[in-house]
Amino acid sequence: MTDEEAKIEQKALRKRLFSYVIAAFIVIIFYFLLRNSRSVSAAINHVNTVIQPILIGFIMAFLMNPIMGFFEKRFSRLFNRFCKTELGARKANRTLSSILSLVVLAGVVIFIINAIVPNLISTIIYLAKHIEEQIAGVLDWCNVITKGQYEEALMKAKDNNIGDLVNQGLSFVDQYIDYDETDMMSLITSSVLTVGKFIVNIIIGMFVSVYVLLSKETFKAQAKKLICGLMSPKYANITLEITRKSADIFYGFIIGKIIDSIIIGVICYIACLIMKMPYPVLVSVIVGVTNIVPVFGPYIGAVPTVIIIFLTEPMKGIYFLIFILILQQVDGNLIGPKILGDSTGISSFWVVFAVVVGAGFFGFGGMIVAVPIVAIIYYIIGRVANYLVKRRNLPEQTIEYEKMEYIDLEKNILLQHAEKEAKEEKKSPIFGKNKKK
Repeated sequence: MTDEEAKIEQKALRKRLFSYVIAAFIVIIFYFLLRNSRSVSAAINHVNTVIQPILIGFIMAFLMNPIMGFFEKRFSRLFNRFCKTELGARKANRTLSSILSLVVLAGVVIFIINAIVPNLISTIIYLAKHIEEQIAGVLDWCNVITKGQYEEALMKAKDNNIGDLVNQGLSFVDQYIDYDETDMMSLITSSVLTVGKFIVNIIIGMFVSVYVLLSKETFKAQAKKLICGLMSPKYANITLEITRKSADIFYGFIIGKIIDSIIIGVICYIACLIMKMPYPVLVSVIVGVTNIVPVFGPYIGAVPTVIIIFLTEPMKGIYFLIFILILQQVDGNLIGPKILGDSTGISSFWVVFAVVVGAGFFGFGGMIVAVPIVAIIYYIIGRVANYLVKRRNLPEQTIEYEKMEYIDLEKNILLQHAEKEAKEEKKSPIFGKNKKK
């Protein structure tokens, strides 16, 4: 063995040992997390509580960034004209644009809250006070629709059972909610403190978001500098490419989904006005907000809105249900693909998988961000798979492996079962003897 071959073999051995150490380290960490899941969860919750204002600020900056870019393009000529230096014009433009983007984001959130919260509270109070009348109206409507075929049963339910059902529901709630005045006061106090702390965190997050946008290029440059210092040029390029792809996936999906939901909410509001539906603002906001959630969002929003309209005017509730089903088909097959395109690059199965897992671990927020996260993981695994098969001189296109069952060990090509059998028969001496006979 030559010195060069010995060096190559030692290098390969070091790589294998390094990979074994990394694998063992991952197994140990995974075992530690499983054994101490409660402690780890408590530590994560504590860290999340401490850095919550920073997280809110980064989320706000993420949403404000496209709005800030819109303002920057419009104001660039103005600041270049009145500022003495290009650097001063750029800083002034960035400051004004970031503040305006914060104002726009806050205005949108305040509009949604003002549109949905008062209407939602008034609707709940109205339904609670007039629930018997609402149910009686629905039963009368059912009697008209069925042309009196079940009139006796419906009228009996209307006269006797509605009040009993309401009282049974209230007694059921009283039975399972056991509290005294001390517990109630402590609950109210803790709720007020939680809300107050959240409001303070939002205010801090507003300042953080502006500072993040003012220095976003600096943050990017520092991250790139660190990556280039820690990694070799080859792996630094791979990391930077994956980072760019991740940013494209997140922006393409989250921002696209928000725009899509706004369009759906506006269409729903216009349709509700045309069809003279009750509570058009409340219904449209609920439909638009829940539409942000992939796959299940439209159905999550349809359930309460249909119930609210149905209890008020049953026939319009059915019309609204039909309209929502048609609207979601239009969104899923026309509006959504036009806006989102193939921003995630994953199939419908992985979208459903991401939504279910995200909801199970992180609730409503997890349902939204899980899809781009799974898309990024899917992209990274695809890159790794392409790299591994390329090292073995095998095709990188996934479609090449659909009907593949074997690899030709001599030519290193993919074979189907029939092709392998035919090749083995040609090599077989028995096949040759049979052919001579």
